[in-house]
Amino acid sequence: MAFTRNTNTDSGLRGAIRKESDGKFAWSLKETFYDATVDTKTGNQKGSLIIANGLEDDYDTAAASLKAAFTAAG
Repeated sequence: MAFTRNTNTDSGLRGAIRKESDGKFAWSLKETFYDATVDTKTGNQKGSLIIANGLEDDYDTAAASLKAAFTAAG
C-alpha cells in the first residue's frame, strides 16, 4: 500500500507501551496516513498502520525495542 505520510500537528509516528495481565510489556509503533489506496478503495483513505510491535519481559527492554523501531522508521 502506498500512502502519504501525515505531517500535520499531532500526527505521524506514535509509540505505546502497556503492561499486560501476565506482567509482560507489549509495545507498538503506529503511523497515521492519508491519501492511500486501501483494498479496492482508491485515494483519500485515512487511518493508521502498525509499523512494528512486540512483547517483552520488562519495561526497559520494551522501551529499547520501541526506540529502535522509531529509529528504523525514520
